[in-house]
Amino acid sequence: MVDSLGIPPGPSPSPPPPDRDGKRQRDAAAMIQFLLGFSLGNLVGMYLAQNYDIPNLAKKIEEFKKDIDAKKKPPST
Repeated sequence: MVDSLGIPPGPSPSPPPPDRDGKRQRDAAAMIQFLLGFSLGNLVGMYLAQNYDIPNLAKKIEEFKKDIDAKKKPPST
């Protein structure tokens, strides 16, 4: 079989692989859900940090460690 210009046709493209039970749709929905949740969490965190007095957890942990270390060591005489 030859087309009107005398060129034989090339190989036909293979059909796309079957979609396995909507896996792509589930993956896309999961990614969108993750991105929306992550973005919303960041926005809420930024709002809270700017408008409320949120304690610095790193400093609180250091203070807690110092208190524990002070209680472990016997007083020097």
